[in-house]
Amino acid sequence: MHDDLAWADLPETGDPALAAWLEGASCGPRVKALAARAADAAGRGISAARWRHDLLSEHPDAPTPVAEAEECMRGAGLWPWPGTDRAEAGT
Repeated sequence: MHDDLAWADLPETGDPALAAWLEGASCGPRVKALAARAADAAGRGISAARWRHDLLSEHPDAPTPVAEAEECMRGAGLWPWPGTDRAEAGT
């Protein structure tokens, strides 16, 4: 796989819905990596705002892939922070 995915640090996830979505999603690999990372963060109790803040502070070049990942996840019904929207999440 391309080196640009190394920073995403893909987590293991036991969520069958997420695994199925990642397998069949038409989103690019970097977006899929961010989606998996978001699901892992949500599973550990990290808020959407904190996940985004931490990710962007580590990788300032990531705003576009983060937005794409959010859009794909929301469109697929797999946004791991129900009840939040982009405004609440800090974007």
